[in-house]
Amino acid sequence: MDHGVVVTVAYDGTAFSGFQRQPNARTVQAVLEHAAEKIAQHPVLVRGCSRTDAGVHAHGQVAAFATTRELSPRRWLLALNRYLPDDVAVQDAAPCAPGYDPRFDALEKVYRYLFHVGYARDPLLRTQAYHLGRYARVRNEELELASVRVQLDLAAMHEACTRLVGTHDFRAFRAADDTRENTLRTLHRVELLPAWSGHSRLLALEVQGTAFMKNMVRIIAGTLLAVGRGKVTADDVSALLGPEAKRLAICETAPAHGLTLVRVKRGRAQLHAQAWR
Repeated sequence: MDHGVVVTVAYDGTAFSGFQRQPNARTVQAVLEHAAEKIAQHPVLVRGCSRTDAGVHAHGQVAAFATTRELSPRRWLLALNRYLPDDVAVQDAAPCAPGYDPRFDALEKVYRYLFHVGYARDPLLRTQAYHLGRYARVRNEELELASVRVQLDLAAMHEACTRLVGTHDFRAFRAADDTRENTLRTLHRVELLPAWSGHSRLLALEVQGTAFMKNMVRIIAGTLLAVGRGKVTADDVSALLGPEAKRLAICETAPAHGLTLVRVKRGRAQLHAQAWR
C-alpha cells in the first residue's frame, strides 16, 4: 500500500543547479530522492512546489513523494535528515495522499530578495545577499557612507512597489526563455524592508503572490534597483505592466544568490474541491 509524505525543506542553493532534476547536475530534487530511496528501499519521485533556479535558496520549499514504507512523520524527518547533505534539511513532515502534488496546491508564495548596501563586503553574506558596494547607499537612512557614489531613493522604490501590487500582465518581468502564454499574475504584497532582521546594511524586498514566472522576482528586484538609482521612474514601471510591454534593457536580472523562497501557503486543491460540491 502506498503512503504519501509531504515535507517542508530548507536549503542553501549555492552549490545546486536549481531544484529540478537535471542530467549530470546536482539538484535539490535529486538529493531528496536519493535520501528517500535510502529509507524506502525503492525508487522515489519527489514532486516540488517551486522550481527554484540555480543559486536560489529556500526556507519553506514544499515537496511530496509516495512510498510503500510506512513511518511516522517524526521518523521520516529524522531519517531524511540523516541522509541529506549539510546544505539541505527537512524542517517538517506530514502524511498526504500518495498522488499529492504541492505545485497544484499552492495558494500563495512569498519570496525575499536581499540587497547588501554598504561600501565594504560582508563575507558572511556573500551567498545570501546582492552586495551593491560603493555604487549604492540608501538615501535618508543610517546607511550612508561619504565614499559611496550613488544613492538609492527608497521613496521612489516604495512608490514603484505599489504599482506592482494587483493583477497585471507581467510578461515584461519574465526570462526570455519563458514562453508560457498566460502571463497574468497577482501580487498581494511588494514591500521594501530597510535594516532587515536588525542588520543596518540589509535591504529586503518581499514579494507575495499567487504564482510566478521564471526569474520574475529577480527581474522585479533589478527593476526596483534601477528605480532607486534614478534610471527608471515609478511611471516607467507602470508602463511595463501590460500585454504589449517589453522589458527595459536597463533593468537587470538581479543575481540568484540574493533570492530565497520563504514560505508556501497551501490549500488551493481544497478550495477547488469545495467549489465543486
